[in-house]
Amino acid sequence: MPIRKTRVLLPVLFALAASALCAHAAEDPAAIAAEAFGLRLDGRVDEAVEMLEAGVGDHPRAGVLHYELARAKLLLLDIPGTLAAAESAVDCAPDSCEYRYFAAMAAAYSLIDAAHHDDRDRMKAMGRRTIGHLEAALRADPDCHRARYLLVQQSVEMAPQIGLEVADPEPHVVLIEGKDPIMGAKARCCLVVDKKEQRKIWEKILEDHPDDERALVEAAEGLITAGDLVLAAACIEKAIEKNAENSYGLLRLGHAHAMRGDWERARILTHRYLDHEPPVALKAYATARLGMIHHRTGDQDRARELMDEARGMDPHVWMTVMPPPKEIFTPL
Repeated sequence: MPIRKTRVLLPVLFALAASALCAHAAEDPAAIAAEAFGLRLDGRVDEAVEMLEAGVGDHPRAGVLHYELARAKLLLLDIPGTLAAAESAVDCAPDSCEYRYFAAMAAAYSLIDAAHHDDRDRMKAMGRRTIGHLEAALRADPDCHRARYLLVQQSVEMAPQIGLEVADPEPHVVLIEGKDPIMGAKARCCLVVDKKEQRKIWEKILEDHPDDERALVEAAEGLITAGDLVLAAACIEKAIEKNAENSYGLLRLGHAHAMRGDWERARILTHRYLDHEPPVALKAYATARLGMIHHRTGDQDRARELMDEARGMDPHVWMTVMPPPKEIFTPL
């Protein structure tokens, strides 16, 4: 072949090769799930769901696609869709602790949905399914401490409410305390009713792990539950210094102040969270929360402006009082 023709054809061949590689990457289930996750964080959840459903059609046994679809459905508050997709992910990979954990979360949300409809039978069925997925997660990975913690929490808080018999959670708490003191403290607090005693547990963790990022994040959450918002705030500030993504704690703290009727403090904390430039989906939620705060304080015009702004960012903005779960915003 003449050199001149070779020079002309080479760019074309390279372009075709690159196109083929891109098409191949798009067919990879993990790549599809990652792209859909990015769309969802950008406030384009409808596009993400469409992409994932097409991917599931092409790769029905790819657990990662079902899992990401379940997370997208939860952001839409499509509880039946969340549970169905989470169960499909488990069906693809029964020994995945990650999929089992999320399926347990989906079943717990389904239980809450059943409670709203006063469907006692479905409540109990979803309670059993929650516990079953967590026990399966621990059979697959006995060191999945967050699954063991959630099992303790659900055994203490959910099971008695629906009349579900479960095993004594104390051995699980002791096991976690021995292997992961931070998560162990979180589990121990489930068994401790007295708020002062809960605070002491977290104060001890902070004394033993003063600069541990995970200890700061978990202590902040535990202290909010225990009612010590001052120390919780100090933990959040220190955690943010270590990693800006820990600014999520500001949403939880703002909600706690709102529950106490301290709307000004809730407003300040929500603005501080927005200063950290969160993903669009969370920015929309925080903006909507500001709208709710202005509504509660009597500024209806500003409330409407903020709600319209939030829906402009994300038509499916999360509208419940509690922030959306962190589990649907962690990278795959």
